[in-house]
Amino acid sequence: MAKKKVVKKPAKKAAPAKKSSSGAGGFASARVERLIRDAGAFRVSADAVGALNTELTEYSLKLSKYAVEICNNSGRKTVKNDDIRLAASKM
Repeated sequence: MAKKKVVKKPAKKAAPAKKSSSGAGGFASARVERLIRDAGAFRVSADAVGALNTELTEYSLKLSKYAVEICNNSGRKTVKNDDIRLAASKM
C-alpha cells in the first residue's frame, strides 16, 4: 500500500495591524462624535470626527507638555490638577 504524500500548506501571513477605533487621534471616535452632536449637529461625517480628533490630540499634547513644564518648575514630579488648569488658562 502506497503512503499518501502529505502536502503542508504555507503558513498564513499575519494580517496587517488594524488602525485603532479612535481613528487619527487618540480619542474614541464615538466620544468625539458625541461632542460634535452636543454642540448641535444633527449629522456628523466620519471626516469631521477624524479632523476634530486630530486637533484635540494635538492640543492635548501641547497642553500636557506645558503642564509638565509647570510641574517641573515647581520642583515636583507629579502633574496635578492645578498644573493642567494653569496651563489651560495660559494657552
